[in-house]
Parts: sequence; structure tokens; C-alpha cells
Amino acid sequence: MKLSLVAVVLLAVTCTYAQNYSLDLLRQDIKTEKFDLMAGSLPLTDKQAALFWPMYRDYSHELGKLADRRVAVVKEIFAKYDSMNAKTAGRLVKESFSIARGRNALLEKYFNRISKSLGAVTAARFLQVENQMLTVLDAQLMDEVPLIKVKASGDTKK
Repeated sequence: MKLSLVAVVLLAVTCTYAQNYSLDLLRQDIKTEKFDLMAGSLPLTDKQAALFWPMYRDYSHELGKLADRRVAVVKEIFAKYDSMNAKTAGRLVKESFSIARGRNALLEKYFNRISKSLGAVTAARFLQVENQMLTVLDAQLMDEVPLIKVKASGDTKK
């Protein structure tokens, strides 16, 4: 994986006070790098590429919607870091589970589409490469998001 992709993601996610247009530009850079990494990792004939890339663009667009939700969760964690309560923590965790389910469903949906068009082996390679990229991005994100503060007295049920 290219380190620049990870650096861009870190900047995009952790710069919670960045202007929206700056965040959009950074996310566009991530998308471009992901396309480049996928192109370099998934050998396709011209005919296969003509089928694959429109599907990958659609996939990336849908993944972007999930990423928007994830960025919102991360921003709220940062914003409420010193004042997190049980209700907000529970809501953020439930939203995170929903996002994870949505991402898995999206991967399955596009594995099936790619499999129908290009075969299961190519679809499996797509899934492997995409999962590798997502895993690196997830690990870097989790490294940057602070653990929620727990008061010495334990959890409150507020």
C-alpha cells in the first residue's frame, strides 16, 4: 500500500476543523489513489476493463456515502471527547455497527455483480484488493481516533 494514501486519509479524517471544500479535495485524492491501486492490482483486458470500471465507480460512489457517515461519527467523537455521555456513546456505536453492516453488504453486492460480468476469480481478486485497502485505512483511522474517556467512577447510564 502506498503511504501517501494513508497520509491523505489521516488528513481527511483528523482535520475536523478543515473547510468542507478542503475535505472534499482530500477525499477526491483518496479516490484517485484507490483507483490507481486497484488498476495496478487487478489485471484486466480492455474488454474486461470496460465492464469493471463503471461498476467500480458505482461502488466507490456508494462507499463514499458510508464514508460520509463514518466521518460524521469520528467528528462527533472528537467534538464530544471531554463530554461524552452514555446516550451519545451508545448512539455512535450503533451507527458504527450500521456503517460496518452497510459496507459488508456493499462488498457482497459488488462481488456478485463483478462475478456475473467477469467471473468469480476476478471478483474475488477485486474483493481481496479492496479489503486490503479498506483494512489499511481502517487501521490508520483507528490509530488516530482517541479512545472514549471513561470516568474513574465507571460508566454512567445518562
